[in-house]
Amino acid sequence: MNRPAMPFRPPFVTARRLFLWVVATACFLPVAPAVGAVGWGRSPDAPTGWSFRALAGGLLDIDGGVKETTRPYYELIGREAEGEDYRLSDMGFDRRMAAAGAELDWRGRLFRLGLGVLYFNPSARAVALRDYYIGIADEIEYEGERYEYMKIPEGDPFTADIDGFMVDLSLELTPFSLRRDGFFELAPWVGLLATGFAGHYDLDAGEPRGTTTYENPPREYVIGGRTSGWSGLGMPAPGLGFELVVGPPGGLRLAGRGGWHFLHYRGDTRHIPFRIRHHKDLKVDFDRFGLELLLEFPISARTELFFGARWQRMEAEAEAKAKERTPEEIEEMREKFDKEIDFKLESITGFIGLRF
Repeated sequence: MNRPAMPFRPPFVTARRLFLWVVATACFLPVAPAVGAVGWGRSPDAPTGWSFRALAGGLLDIDGGVKETTRPYYELIGREAEGEDYRLSDMGFDRRMAAAGAELDWRGRLFRLGLGVLYFNPSARAVALRDYYIGIADEIEYEGERYEYMKIPEGDPFTADIDGFMVDLSLELTPFSLRRDGFFELAPWVGLLATGFAGHYDLDAGEPRGTTTYENPPREYVIGGRTSGWSGLGMPAPGLGFELVVGPPGGLRLAGRGGWHFLHYRGDTRHIPFRIRHHKDLKVDFDRFGLELLLEFPISARTELFFGARWQRMEAEAEAKAKERTPEEIEEMREKFDKEIDFKLESITGFIGLRF
């Protein structure tokens, strides 16, 4: 059964161009008057070893949602049915919130390896704007039966609380750097980022008070109830960036750092470590930008104190679409709706740390 392909626009062109303009400006404007030498890796005067930093700040902008578009089975039987459109704002999770975390990294002249965790705790007390039909990880018991799907009827109050973690594992290579007299260094890098979200959620819609059926073929949903569980998602993203350091060795130094990580995937959900009932064609466009500025104070020959601030923005769009199948296969499988997914997150954090 042939269905017209939905247009998938290249996202975030404006943000990407702006970031690349900033990177190009930082890289090339200082080069002409400052470059005295080009060498492999970082400068011999650059600090190496371990560093630890504590972060505190907030999420300035968080938004996202899942939109159900078309369902092959409904098209086959000639049924018109609009899918749902779920937004974080429906749950009350689109407001600013505090965040805190920590990072540990090791840096040599050629490589840098980092591990970071950022914690945030969105919570909401809201009223369902329409009927919410939700698949849950921890089953709800009602009258001796256990249910893995729940319904929150329109107008019913509910509470939701999430302990969320954003975890980053990064590896960077600095192939060369531009230096002058130990006072100036510009070091481009390329790298690989493994980033992910994990969270424990608690959802309370009151005592369970009945069941209903939904979907085709029908599934039984418990009305109301309390549930909790874990959920998570991760992905790899190659990247590139720069680090610019100004200041004498062993003295006060000012450093700026920027990076862009990205993933543009066209393929199949079978290659994604995520549980799904029927594999679909998948498109993913992910971009993450970061800029930070810090001051470094040496307190001994091998130890430095530093503090600064960081801005990050993450943007993602995805489309999961049913594979082309015969009418017989569509009738047998009765796949759920195709989906469009979008997500964005912006944060600013301050940090203080020690390099040793």
